[in-house]
Amino acid sequence: MNANSGLLTGTLKYLRRPFECNVRPGHRVLVLSDTAHDPRVWQAVMTILADLDAEATLALFERRPADYYNPPAAVCEAMMKSDFNVLLASTGMLHCSANFDAMAAGIPAICMDGGMTLEMFQSGAVTDDMRQIAVRKYNVARKVFGRGARECRVTTPHGTDFTYGVADRITLPPLPPKDFDPYRIINFARDENRPGNNLLYYLFPTGEYNVAPIEGSANGKLVIDLTMHHIGRLGSPIELTVRDGRVTRIEGGADARILRDYLEAYGDENAYMCPAEASVGVNARAIVRGIQREDKNIYGSMHFGLGTNIDVGGSIKSRIHMDGVILAPTLHVDGELRIDNGRFPMSIEDDCDLDAAT
Repeated sequence: MNANSGLLTGTLKYLRRPFECNVRPGHRVLVLSDTAHDPRVWQAVMTILADLDAEATLALFERRPADYYNPPAAVCEAMMKSDFNVLLASTGMLHCSANFDAMAAGIPAICMDGGMTLEMFQSGAVTDDMRQIAVRKYNVARKVFGRGARECRVTTPHGTDFTYGVADRITLPPLPPKDFDPYRIINFARDENRPGNNLLYYLFPTGEYNVAPIEGSANGKLVIDLTMHHIGRLGSPIELTVRDGRVTRIEGGADARILRDYLEAYGDENAYMCPAEASVGVNARAIVRGIQREDKNIYGSMHFGLGTNIDVGGSIKSRIHMDGVILAPTLHVDGELRIDNGRFPMSIEDDCDLDAAT
């Protein structure tokens, strides 16, 4: 059992909010967790669901060998008979085939997986103003990229010099209306102008603006310097050489070796496609945890994915998806400076309709 097992301490007010917003008395809620995850989280969630008079069931199983692997077959069957699936595993399950099947059937997920401890639901990213995050996402789409964006170049002091195409890949999520509830389940086709793939979930914590670059367009060196999916906080940077949208070389220290071995063991041909995702962090309260689920939301950071990207507007399907976080990137879009060493040169905080103003 996880070493974090112990007493439930601290506030649960942030953890309660997604459930209070979405779950009603009598709802059948399936909570998925594994023996490597902090058990205090599922214990707290089961208590919250009991308070809400939901019909809650816990499915506890051995840790999956890699992110995006399905839970055991019996759990997959149960996911299709619930009203909500709560993902609390130490591996990512939001994009596993069982959850895609459930979402396609209209069964939403509340996603809190990736190895987050109870303390991570009491401070940091979960405490930010969720409405303001929606405002920032709109402004990053409109101000940092713009609808006509074509090419991005990212550089860092660690040696990143990386270009990729984004023509026709910039989606514009709407500004939140006055009655906006930042904790409700999101239908991404309807609520965020991201059609396809039956995406129906609430991700907590949140705080990223997603872009799926044009497949095969990326070239250069991408140096992941903060955190990597599966590995955690990096002891040394991982250098990825990318040619025509595919990783051709992985260099660095011990962490680079771990990534090479992981991709060989659990990946497939499409696992080396890069970047499957190139996204910007917009959560002003996110802090460095050494877990990419929070680190990738850090304000002004960028993270880049390997593998699957059908969930963010691309066309790649893979057995896996892995995000690597760069803490302080410099981003140029079509030659214009848009992020400077992890800082936005323009405000992304204003809540106004820029389309109407132009």
